[in-house]
Amino acid sequence: MARYILKRLLILIVTLWIVVTATFFLMQVLPGTPYNNPKLSASAIAQLNSSYGLDKPVLVQYGDYLLNLLHGDFGTSFQYQNQSVSTLIGQRLPVSAQLGLQALVVGVLVGLWFGALSARHQNQKLDGFLGVLSTLGISTPSFILAIMLLFLFGYDLGWLPVSGWGDSFSQTILPTLALAVGPAAITTRFVRSEMIDVLHSDYIQLARAKGIGEDQVIRKHAYRNSMIPILTLMGPMTANLLTGSTLVENIFSIPGIGQQFVSSIPTKDYPVIMGTTIVYALMLMVMILITDICTALVDPRVRLN
Repeated sequence: MARYILKRLLILIVTLWIVVTATFFLMQVLPGTPYNNPKLSASAIAQLNSSYGLDKPVLVQYGDYLLNLLHGDFGTSFQYQNQSVSTLIGQRLPVSAQLGLQALVVGVLVGLWFGALSARHQNQKLDGFLGVLSTLGISTPSFILAIMLLFLFGYDLGWLPVSGWGDSFSQTILPTLALAVGPAAITTRFVRSEMIDVLHSDYIQLARAKGIGEDQVIRKHAYRNSMIPILTLMGPMTANLLTGSTLVENIFSIPGIGQQFVSSIPTKDYPVIMGTTIVYALMLMVMILITDICTALVDPRVRLN
C-alpha cells in the first residue's frame, strides 16, 4: 500500500509541474499588458517591469517562479498593489472550499437516495421520472441552474438571498443547490446501474431466500457493494464543481477564488491567474489521490494492478 501511495504522489508532482509550466508559458503569449492606464509613460512601464521582474528573459522568469513556488510564494498581484497572491487566495479559499464541500455532500447523498429508489423500482414510472431528472441534471450547466434558481427563489418568490456570503446560512443555499444538481444526477445514474446488477446477484438472492427483509438487504449488502463506482467518481465530480463554481460564485457575488479568477482575466493579472490555476489543479489532484487511496482500501485489486 505504501508503494502504491508513493507512486500516486510521484504522478501528482509530475502532473502539477506540467500544469505550472504550461500555464506560465501560456501567460507569456497572451496579448496585451497588465498596465491598462494610458497615462503611463514608457519609462514608468519599464520601471514596473523591472519591479515585477518582467524585464528578464522568459526562462529566467520561469526559473524564478518555480523557485518562489517551492517556498509557497505565488508572486505579487498587478491588480491589487502590494498584495501577495498567496494572501489573496488564502482569504478566499475557505469560501470556495465550503461551497464545494456543501455541494458535493448534498449531491452525493441525494444521488445515493435517488439511485437506490430508481433501482428498486426498475422500469416503473418512478424509475422513468428519476431517469428524466438525472438526464436533465447532467445536461444542464450549473451556471444556467444558478440563474434559474436566482430568479425563481430570489427575485420572484423572495424566499432566499440573491447574493453575498457569510452573513447567514441562507446565502449558501442557492449556490449550493446550483452546484449540487450535477453530482446528484451523475451519482443517481451510476448507483442505479450498479445496484441493479447487485440486486440480481446470487448472494442477494440467497439473502432474500433466508428471509432477510428487503430494506436490510439494500442497507447491508446492496449499498456497500455499489460504493466503489461512486468513489471513482469523486475526482471528476470535484473537477466539475471547481470549474462550475467559478461562474456560480460570480453570479451570486460570492467572494471566493472563482470570482477572483474571473475578475483577474480582463485586467491580465498574470500572477493571480497562475496562482488560482495552480490551486485549482492542486485541489483536484489531491482529491483524485484521496479517491484512489480510498478505492484501493475498499478494493485491494486496484493496488495490486
